[in-house]
Amino acid sequence: MNEEIQKQLYQLELYNQQVNKLQEELEKIELMRLEVLKSIESMDELKNSKELLVPLGGGAFVKAEVVDCEKIIVGAGADVFVEKSTSEVVQDFKKYAEELNNAEVMLKEQISKTISVIKKLQNDLESKAQMMEQQPSQGNLTN
Repeated sequence: MNEEIQKQLYQLELYNQQVNKLQEELEKIELMRLEVLKSIESMDELKNSKELLVPLGGGAFVKAEVVDCEKIIVGAGADVFVEKSTSEVVQDFKKYAEELNNAEVMLKEQISKTISVIKKLQNDLESKAQMMEQQPSQGNLTN
């Protein structure tokens, strides 16, 4: 029985590590989604005001005026950038935000399922621990 308990304790540790990694991944996805939504908001605000703050690094910004807010340059991967219309970029970002949202939902479901397995395993271990505690006391009553 001790080997079985050891095995279950090891599984419990693995499941807890898995939940921690999933929660870290969930946090990253949530941050990415919020960044995308903020970018969409910023692009929409360009219609009303051509002025924006440009980060210079180290917490320093400079005010700048947008010359052409109808075109936006976006990264296409591997240090490649393309120019797209603002409406195309907003549409792409909304689609990406939806994909991130779907990923969040799937991760939350996976976390929930794993937590259910953890609880079941913990309950099983507690039952075994109680049985082990009762066994020596029963042995003492017969002596």
